[in-house]
Amino acid sequence: MVSALNTYQVLARRYRPQTFADLVGQETVVRTLRNALATGTIAHAYVFSGLRGVGKTTAARILAKALNCEHGPTPDPCGSCVPCREIAEGSSMDVLEIDAASNRGIDNVRELREVARILPVRDRYRVFILDEAHQLTPEAFNALLKILEEPPPHVVFVLASTEKHKFPPTILSRCQQLEFRPLPVELIAGRLTQVAKREGFGLEEAAAHLIARAAQGSLRDALSILDQVRAFVGQGVVDEAAACQVLGLPPGEFLLALWEALRLGDAGQALALLAQGEARGLDPHLLYQQLLELLRSLTLVAANPEAPLPYPEGLREQLRASAAAVGLANLLRLLALAVSGRELVGLAPSPGLGVMVAVGKLALWPRLVRVEALLAGQEPPAPAPGLQEGTKGAVAALRETEEGSSLARFFAEVEAKLGTTMLARLRNGAQLALEGEELVVRLQPGPAATVKALQECFPQLATLATACGVAAKARLEVAERSPSLEERVQADPRVQTALKVFGGKITKVEERS
Repeated sequence: MVSALNTYQVLARRYRPQTFADLVGQETVVRTLRNALATGTIAHAYVFSGLRGVGKTTAARILAKALNCEHGPTPDPCGSCVPCREIAEGSSMDVLEIDAASNRGIDNVRELREVARILPVRDRYRVFILDEAHQLTPEAFNALLKILEEPPPHVVFVLASTEKHKFPPTILSRCQQLEFRPLPVELIAGRLTQVAKREGFGLEEAAAHLIARAAQGSLRDALSILDQVRAFVGQGVVDEAAACQVLGLPPGEFLLALWEALRLGDAGQALALLAQGEARGLDPHLLYQQLLELLRSLTLVAANPEAPLPYPEGLREQLRASAAAVGLANLLRLLALAVSGRELVGLAPSPGLGVMVAVGKLALWPRLVRVEALLAGQEPPAPAPGLQEGTKGAVAALRETEEGSSLARFFAEVEAKLGTTMLARLRNGAQLALEGEELVVRLQPGPAATVKALQECFPQLATLATACGVAAKARLEVAERSPSLEERVQADPRVQTALKVFGGKITKVEERS
């Protein structure tokens, strides 16, 4: 019995751009090529360089279609004529894609030169796309140089490469060089959301951002990861937990809890989180890389509050407030310590041990600040609160008497019974208040996963609070998010009337005293 062939096409191939308009994140390259096609100033040779999976070979195929389309040369190939279809399918006799990694010798280039001298079989141009062209041997580059100096009028070369610095200067000087840039996280996450919607499956915002960060600027890698996570969840929704499990990456809340421990200078809490992550199977290298990226983002936001944060919307407000509180100078110090810690991670007997020492040193940064102040003859800043002291910020309404010790026992029991992550969620996502004999747990607006987890665990939290003597009973309240200043301004009828009469849009809202 013959089984049916699998006709599934992976997302990276199914959503490969077919026109310049579909090529996202490369506006400079697209504009350059479209203008060249519109004005007839096509170069005989191009070097497309940049990170893997950002559209180099795809752009080369679109350029070949634009040159050979029956309605061209045109910046907008039709995609339906015979040349366009054959180029898209990879079966055109006049557009040759060559893997320079496996055809890198001088004999291969000599054969290419002989083919280049022959007129196209049917189309206007014979287009040669050399992928990973930097892997050609020096002798092969020398053989290629001659035809680049005196190319036939019907030939266009596109040399695609991830390592342009390996090209001989003589080759680069004879080619038009276009640099493809890594795609920003927000753009990749938006594209993943569009693809998921078109494919008819659910994709959480946190999962989209996690996959986008893991792809490191490569849209093709992001689509491949999405395919992998989708296969893992089957028919379910692709959420952050599934993406974390497949990729071995820490969820956003774990990173936020780790950052809070570092911000407070709480080395014990930071190391406890690392131990928890190791028990869950998180890759120490990837965890440390994610921490580095978080510190980099916080530093940029401290320098410019309008800078984008490549994290889900529910985490951004907390991160911006935290970055403003720590300050640019201290964040630069932390980022420098984290970068220097990469060498320590690499030299350690095991990655987990190296990350533990590096993160432990990061958590000691408040002591360095106080020592520097003392050496400078200044009043040292007050020490950052530790774990139990830090809970006072979240429970400002609780009295500082016997309830304080009961509260300390309560938090210790939460960590012991429900885990460090739940303790971090309680500290960062809830406000506690004592009203008579009742403990009120108010959930603050934040990540949906935090609110859901605290709601599900509330019966256990209430039991622990009663057992520790914090209160006789407990009540859960979910606080609604108050509208931001910009939202209030946009909803104002007077503003809406002004926009309707005069046109335009609101770009920035500031509150003045």
